[in-house]
Amino acid sequence: MEDLKLNIKLWLKANRHDYAWLAERCYVTETTVRNWMAKKPIPKAKAHIIRELISQNPVTMPTTAPIDVTLQTHVTIRLDKNVTRRLEDKAFAQGLTLEEFLSKTLASLSAE
Repeated sequence: MEDLKLNIKLWLKANRHDYAWLAERCYVTETTVRNWMAKKPIPKAKAHIIRELISQNPVTMPTTAPIDVTLQTHVTIRLDKNVTRRLEDKAFAQGLTLEEFLSKTLASLSAE
């Protein structure tokens, strides 16, 4: 549930929405949303609504700004084992580490 709460916070920020906006879509008060995010569990029905909202408007990286990956930049990507293995194989085939491969891939996507 904590991962969901973190994802909600990041998604809201990325889409320039606030708790009041989310509360409206979940048919609850802003105080209720604040309580969920602070300490109370999000009810399953409301979590379903929120997941639907997120899936309808996923966060995408801007295409106009180049991606500059530096040592100060930290990105966490959670992948299942099979996806990780496939990506590692592709990286290895190019003589790269997984991190280098992902950085290169993301940079190429931003150039499209």
